[in-house]
Amino acid sequence: MSDEEVVMTPTKKGNTTHIRIEKRKKLELNDDQTVHVAGGQHKGLVINKEIPDDTDLGRPQLQIGFNCFLVDQKTEKRVVESRRLKFWYVDDTDYLDQVTTAYEFFKELVQPANFPRDYVGFIKKCMKQMQKPEYKLAKKIDLEIRQLTEQEAPLTPGSGISPEMLMMGLAKEDKRPIEEIVREKILQVLESAYPNVLEVEDLVRITAADEAMISQQLDELKSKNLVREMENGKVVRHVLEDDKTESEVQLVKQMPTIAANQQPTIAIITANYCEKLAVDAMMDNKTTFVKYKTEGESNVYTVGFIGEHKCVSTKLPRIGQSRAAQISSGNTTTRLLGTFQNIEHVFVVGVAGGVPHYTNFYKHVRLGDIVLSRCNDKGYFYYHVDQILQDKEGNIQYKMRTWSPRDMSLQRLAEKLEERCTRHPEKAPWERYIKEGQELLEKQEADFNRPPKESDRLYMSIGEENVIEVQHPDQPEEAQGREDAPTVRFGVLGSGRPITKYDNTRLEFAVNYGITCFDCEYDQVIESIVGNRKDSFMFIRGISDYNDGSKNKEWQPYASLAAAAMMKTIIKMISNPYLSEDDD
Repeated sequence: MSDEEVVMTPTKKGNTTHIRIEKRKKLELNDDQTVHVAGGQHKGLVINKEIPDDTDLGRPQLQIGFNCFLVDQKTEKRVVESRRLKFWYVDDTDYLDQVTTAYEFFKELVQPANFPRDYVGFIKKCMKQMQKPEYKLAKKIDLEIRQLTEQEAPLTPGSGISPEMLMMGLAKEDKRPIEEIVREKILQVLESAYPNVLEVEDLVRITAADEAMISQQLDELKSKNLVREMENGKVVRHVLEDDKTESEVQLVKQMPTIAANQQPTIAIITANYCEKLAVDAMMDNKTTFVKYKTEGESNVYTVGFIGEHKCVSTKLPRIGQSRAAQISSGNTTTRLLGTFQNIEHVFVVGVAGGVPHYTNFYKHVRLGDIVLSRCNDKGYFYYHVDQILQDKEGNIQYKMRTWSPRDMSLQRLAEKLEERCTRHPEKAPWERYIKEGQELLEKQEADFNRPPKESDRLYMSIGEENVIEVQHPDQPEEAQGREDAPTVRFGVLGSGRPITKYDNTRLEFAVNYGITCFDCEYDQVIESIVGNRKDSFMFIRGISDYNDGSKNKEWQPYASLAAAAMMKTIIKMISNPYLSEDDD
């Protein structure tokens, strides 16, 4: 580094400022352009004159950016900005090293403990970092600073604004009337518990609203036919029947006997209400049986056809993520497989949280994408972490359990599907099934349409409970895919509150074990599947947030439908592995 200088050259055009920071040999410096050559602790830094913005730097090899706002201490006026770092590397730097260098450079730059409060400090920190040996592969950086409009201001994911650096964006307020907020909470609680019934006292306790408000909003929900009152004043979520296909709902004390040759051979397990609706929308000639109990757990089974296969779907009745709720999920799975004993394949279908890659477009999972479980090189496709431990040397150890199916037939179908996606990306039957499902579900309370892309917002934890909004990595010109359709991915799933609770822990675990997405603890469900000797099973996940699938309600219905549409594609491939888009 002794024969190199880090040179900064500013340019400006309109409301966009470019700060080019590059490493140059001392002999290549032009004294006529130089404004300042630093010494002392800043030795090796050179400031050039501002030049006209007519320099073509070429296409960056990688870029990462974030949105922020600054506050003028005198006027208190907010200045909203986009700051983007564009990277160029020394020759023959492989893509993984490019990604790692950019990510580590960015993380160090925005650390809250020493985040610069002004432009000069921010630019100086960029230049000082370029001198460090850990960033030796970075040859040139262009810092693009662009003022945004008020409408483009980043929103926080719910946290407050750091007084040290006002980077986190504008707090999102819920300005709806309290009655509407409580009504939504009641519906969410009843949907989580479905098909179980709840008492008014349960709703008061869970929502923390007063009983008069709960009773008033229950009456409103009953008038909309969204809630049904059962005996002793208990209530349950009422399923709006599909009037476009042959469908009916029956309340039964016991499941009717189904002849052995007419038993379903495929079981589908969901946990959220919108997941169950999405899965059932994929079936024809279906009947829903609700095994209703006034005390204890009820069960719901929808029996119908997907292609030539008779299927049964169920919903896990649970509230929250307590261990009791997880055990209940395992019991529900056991009852499902005990009631329908001819099951050959089990699908667990629903939402999950994608693992973001802030600098790697090809690995960056987006909201609405579809993930199919696939074993890694160790032979596992699901990791559940029970505990995080630390040994005497301070090394992190994970106490965890892993699973993989003994029968790999569904995985082989997924491999054929991946091959077809590569050869014929235009043949995507799941996209047609999504549209058909949206038509069938248009009268439901939940909106199963794809949310606007502006709502897919990405945040990064930078320590001390500070977060910033980060821009998604740009799509390379040669990359395939559309912003209005899900990207299909194949990978490993993870779960466990010890790792999903904190962003840094979750992302570190994801890197170490190659996790594509995290969901809400299905370990008891898998234990039940394996314990009932079902050797062929698969997880299909639609991405609804960047945590564990439970945080972003707006994307959950569409993500559920995308996962259900892929499930239908795989099930129809069981008879015909080379199913084309036109096959029915």
